[in-house]
Formats: sequence, C-alpha cells, structure tokens
Amino acid sequence: MNIQLAVVAVLGLTFAFPVAAAPEGQEKSVKEQKIRKLLEITGASSSGKQIMDAMLDAFSKSPNLPEGFIEKFKETANPDGLIEIIVPIYLKNLDEDSIDGAIAFYESPAGKKFVKAQPVLIKESMEAGQKWGAEAAQKTLKALEK
Repeated sequence: MNIQLAVVAVLGLTFAFPVAAAPEGQEKSVKEQKIRKLLEITGASSSGKQIMDAMLDAFSKSPNLPEGFIEKFKETANPDGLIEIIVPIYLKNLDEDSIDGAIAFYESPAGKKFVKAQPVLIKESMEAGQKWGAEAAQKTLKALEK
C-alpha cells in the first residue's frame, strides 16, 4: 500500500477526491506537480471512495450519532481539502528521486496491476483489521474479568 493510502486508511479520513489544482495565484513547483501525478496514478480517488463508503457504513451502525449525521457528513465533507493537506506532507517527506521512482513503478505493468488490486487489498485488510480488533477487545475484556 502506498504511503498516502496507508496513512489515510489508518486515519479513516479519505474521500473520493480529484487531484486538485494549486490555490489560485500560486504556481505549482515541478515537485508538487509530480506528487499530484503520483496521487492520481496510484488510484487514490477510487480507493478513497471505497474507504469513505466503509467509514460511512461503520458510522451507520453507531447508535450514538445524531439524526441526519451521515447525510450532512456527505454534504459537508470537503474532499478537495484533503488533497491540499496531503500534498505538503509529500513535499516535506519525499525527494524528487523517490517521487520519480514511485511514478515509474506505478506506470509500469506491475504498478498498474498493484493499483488494480488495491481496492480488494484495502477491503480485505480492513475486514481483517476489524476482526483482529474485535478479537483483541474480547481477549482484553476476559483478562479484565480475572
């Protein structure tokens, strides 16, 4: 899983976001353009939608949410804002050679195959993580009873 997807999956905050333009009046650096290309070719938008759908499904099972939360969340979530938060993180933590290497990989046949498999990998990983978490919680509760 690429860095962005791993971070977003862990935080559960991703949305179906397009690769957004730089804020008005600001030129994008070559490095920033490459980062945006990397985010695009990694399939972040389709994976993000899948994670958001799973997150909304989990929200729908919570009895403590206020009436209309899910609908209002869908209306108010600013998916373009997330990409603007992620780009500077990439800028700070990756050098251009690393970005170029990642782009080369994701444009290769193996990289394209990996991107194509990511929705299933993410879905099954999330399911496995939920099962693991539930089992760990049960073990913890039993340990507390002793």
